[in-house]
Parts: sequence; structure tokens; C-alpha cells
Amino acid sequence: MAAPMEVEGALEAQRKAHPALANKLDAISENASKKLYHQLTQALLDYLSDPCFLKKDAAAELLAFWNGYIRSFEGKFNKTHSLRILTIVCKQQDAEVALELLAPFEEAVKGDRDATFYWQILKAEKLVAAGKFDAAKDDLENLDKAIKDAYEVDALIQSQFHKTYAGLWKKLERHQEFFKSSILYLAFTKLSDIPEEERPALAFEIGLAALIAEEEFIFGELLQQELLASLDGSPYAWIKDFLVAFGEGKFDLYDEALAKHKTQLEATPALAGKESTVLRPKMAALALMELAFRKPKKQRRLTFEELSVHCRVEPKKVEQLVMKAMCAQLIKGKIDEVASLVIVTWVKPRILDNPRIDLMRDRMDTWAQQTGYLVEHLEEMTPELLVS
Repeated sequence: MAAPMEVEGALEAQRKAHPALANKLDAISENASKKLYHQLTQALLDYLSDPCFLKKDAAAELLAFWNGYIRSFEGKFNKTHSLRILTIVCKQQDAEVALELLAPFEEAVKGDRDATFYWQILKAEKLVAAGKFDAAKDDLENLDKAIKDAYEVDALIQSQFHKTYAGLWKKLERHQEFFKSSILYLAFTKLSDIPEEERPALAFEIGLAALIAEEEFIFGELLQQELLASLDGSPYAWIKDFLVAFGEGKFDLYDEALAKHKTQLEATPALAGKESTVLRPKMAALALMELAFRKPKKQRRLTFEELSVHCRVEPKKVEQLVMKAMCAQLIKGKIDEVASLVIVTWVKPRILDNPRIDLMRDRMDTWAQQTGYLVEHLEEMTPELLVS
């Protein structure tokens, strides 16, 4: 532990380096002198969240402040709060340096469930950064089971866990898993907790994964995320048109997006050359789902000709499209090859937007009306039934 003079010296060094943050440093000093350790952790987190500490060249300064000042209060802080502060310090460090900083906490967090979870998440994050993917995957798989078996795990821990898991899947280029982990991360994370400058790129990465993950067909939850608004006015805004087209399952919207943004599409390495092999087949499946959904249940008898036109596939490939949709559990039903007909009995549930809710309401109104007619008919027949 640093001596009192060294501690004061570390704080004074911060004052000289950041005179514009004098008020925040005064709050740190005051809370430390009054031994208000909870308030001190909040003051430190507030101070370290300043943009000047988000740059890579802040690594040495952060490390010096951690060793010279913050660690002197280590035994006084809530363990999870200490790890939150250490997270900021580690963010700018090389992965191996960060792992060395984290190592002593393994023993310190024992007996504190949430702090243990948080430490394991931070360790896994740095293992990913160090390229030790197998070790990170093993740790995260074990942690996933522990968190699921636990009771009332803090949202902050859930958020960091899914963010770290998403980071691993991104490195491994497993788009489906990255998308699912990212959606869970957003579910446990306030938009205000994501740095504003990071939001457009994050929204783009998640949207991109949704487009190229061959087994992902549900876009409604993504389209409802507040994060997507950050795409507007950014260099990544073009992807939103594709996401809306896929979410609606409408080829007209897809064609418009393709006509407007083909240059950006081909300039994106993950999408280059995949319009005909990945995007269009997925769009055809989504168009099939949307067509089946909009048909009344008793009228879900789709001809091969209708499917060919609506889903933009050659007549001879309609059966292949339907079989793939069935294998992916997008629809259920049967194919009548003789009559060139597809009878759909079930469509995979999706997030309902306002137009689809209106459609469902109209169906309910029709059902209620038909039920009323049936009741009236039975009431009229009742006397005759009783007599007979």
C-alpha cells in the first residue's frame, strides 16, 4: 500500500495534468478525507469517465493513478465497485498487463458472489483481447451456467457478461451467436451507459451480423432497439434500409435499398459478393413468412406460381425454398406436388409492430363477429331443438 505522502502526490499529479477537472478532484479529496467510501467510489467513477481517459495514450497515467492512489482504499471499497474502477483502468492497458492487474483480485473476491462474477467476466474479456479464445470460451461457458443458476444477478453483471460473450463471438466470426449475445447485452444495458461515440459502430456491427447470420430471421427485436437511432446521420445509416426490408419481409423495400446502397454493400468486406448467396435467399424466406402470416389461417394455401412471384424465385426452385423454410422452423405445413400447392399450418412467431397488430385486431374482430352470428343462430334453433 502506498504511503500517505505518495497518495497525496498521486492526486496532486492528477490536478496538474487535468486542471479543468478540479471540481471532480475536489469531490474525490473531500470524500476520502471524510471516509465516505461509497461516495468516493462514485466520485472516482465520475472522474475516470471523462473522455480524456478513453484514449489509448492514457494507459500509463491510469496505471499510475491506480497504483499510487486508488489502491490505497482497496480494502474500504465494495469489491464490485473496485472492479468497476479497475475496468476503466484496464480498458486502455495491453491485455497481458490487464490480466496481471486482475490476478490479485481472484482471492479478494471469494465469498462475494457478484464480485466473483464480475471478476470472471473481466478476466474472460482480457483473455479474448489476448487472443486466448479457448480459455475465454471455457470460462464464459462455466460462468453462463453459474449466472443462470443464481438468483437475482445484478443487471450490470448481466450486461458485462453478454457484452464479453459477444466480443468472443465477434473474434471467432460466429455471427449468429454474436447477434444473440448482443441483443441480450442491449436488454440489460441502458442506452446512456453506452458511450455516444461508440453507438453507431455497435449498431452497425449488430445489424450486419443479423443480415449475414444464415439462421437468423427475426429482426423485430433489433428494429425496436433505441440503439438503432444512432445510425441516423452516421456513415453506417445505409444498413438501416436493409434491416427494415428484412424486418418487413418485403422485396420492394429490399430492391430500393439495394438500388440506393449497392456501393456501400459491396464495400463492406462481410457483405461483398454475398447479395445473391446470402442476402437474397434469406429475403426470399422472409417474404414467404410474411405472405403466409398475412393470409387468413383457412386460406394459407399458396400456389407455386404465387410463391414464385412473391418471393422472386424461379418456379422450379419454389419447392426448395419451402423445404428450407420448413427445415429452419419458419413455417410448418405440407407440399402438394401434384397440385403445385403449399398448405401452411403454422408461421414462426415474430415481434408484432403496429401494422401487424392492426392485422391481428382485424382478424379478432372478424372472429368475434362470426362467433356472434353462430350464437344468434343457435339461439334461434334452441326452441326447435327442445321441441324435437
